[in-house]
Amino acid sequence: MSLPMLRKAVNDLRWTVVWYAVGLAVYGLLICSVYPTFRNSQQAFQSLLHTYPKAFLQAFGVSADMGSLPAFLGAEYLNVIWALIIAVFAIMAGTGTVAQEVERGTADLWLSVPASRWSLLSGKLVAILSGTVVLVLATVATVAVGGLAVGEPQPVSRLLAAGVEMLAFAVAVGGYAVLLSALSDERGKAAGIAAGLTLAFYLAWIIGGLVSRLGWLRYLSIFSAYKPQAALTSGSIAPGVGLLLVLGILCAAAGVLAFQRRDILG
Repeated sequence: MSLPMLRKAVNDLRWTVVWYAVGLAVYGLLICSVYPTFRNSQQAFQSLLHTYPKAFLQAFGVSADMGSLPAFLGAEYLNVIWALIIAVFAIMAGTGTVAQEVERGTADLWLSVPASRWSLLSGKLVAILSGTVVLVLATVATVAVGGLAVGEPQPVSRLLAAGVEMLAFAVAVGGYAVLLSALSDERGKAAGIAAGLTLAFYLAWIIGGLVSRLGWLRYLSIFSAYKPQAALTSGSIAPGVGLLLVLGILCAAAGVLAFQRRDILG
């Protein structure tokens, strides 16, 4: 791995990570601050939830029982909203690894560094992974602080389990974003395909849960393997986490291989 490239990539990402972390923390604390109101009027809210269409509740990952802080956070923050926010970060960071250099015409300058291609790209990948870990830690810390503030502290084991779920999801999205970047000459095109693929995963998750004969679609969606609410409730990590990590790692490795073999015209 190229340490100079790692330092440059970290420097390029630092403010993006800072602002994402601040945004995630503020939103998370805001959701936690609303929870006491929900808890004090739980029966009324539960009755209201039963009036909403199943499709609406499924789309936002809302469970039938929202009586605990983990369930409330899952429905209002972690299950869908957080996943979509981190997907945007992973897609923008991942697709910028190769395609952006080609599009800007800086690929020749980048490759003039006396280091192998895999070493250069791996430096960028480690920087993205580091930024992702920071965002996950910021979210976990927010949940921990929010839980203490509302009188429902969350055990460390449950917080760590939820963090692993979140990190695995981000790795999966970032993995295929990197692969698409390595195959493309335009960052916008790679980002568009990655965003479309993520949306397809989301729709497959929803449709598979609503239409019984199309239930098999859920097995094709990364959202089915992503279960932060369950992890925060029980402290256990779902088996699907391994699949998400494997998907992300294999896609990133394929991206490195594609970058090694392709002709780059700056």
